[in-house]
Amino acid sequence: MPLDDVLVRYLTDHSQGHLATVAPDGSPQNKPVGYRYNPDLGTIDIAGFNMERSAKYRNVGSNPAVSFVVDDSVGTGAQGMRFLEIRGQARQVTAGEPWGPGLSPHLIRIYPRRVVSWNIDPRRPGMEASDIGAANDAADGAVGQNTPIRSTEPDPPPAQAPPRA
Repeated sequence: MPLDDVLVRYLTDHSQGHLATVAPDGSPQNKPVGYRYNPDLGTIDIAGFNMERSAKYRNVGSNPAVSFVVDDSVGTGAQGMRFLEIRGQARQVTAGEPWGPGLSPHLIRIYPRRVVSWNIDPRRPGMEASDIGAANDAADGAVGQNTPIRSTEPDPPPAQAPPRA
């Protein structure tokens, strides 16, 4: 199931978000990024300068699990906040042409799996969450519908609490 029209409209009304990736050592990385919603594939495509040399690009190559957030404020307090979090699997891809001057043709492409939002749909304020599957992965040569993409890297060991002083 692709993103619904309300979520797509929110994504296309914005152009910046935050991408969280996991480094090979298991540490998180969160960076502001520019993006475009790709309606043909139902994906989030992230571009940047020298993308292929960035830590986020390398991280996706070793662990495809990502979280991507777009947020804004339309008022005060919690009721004035809005956010859309997309959790999914990402791939390193090469576009035909860069999006603009100086941008790399290398992209990070996110295939949404779970969506969590707050106050995005004015008809249904508050928190909403849904699993949306992987219906469009096959269009880009990825694993087929509703089949999770698994990293070939082993899971990192569980984090241990630091020793007490």
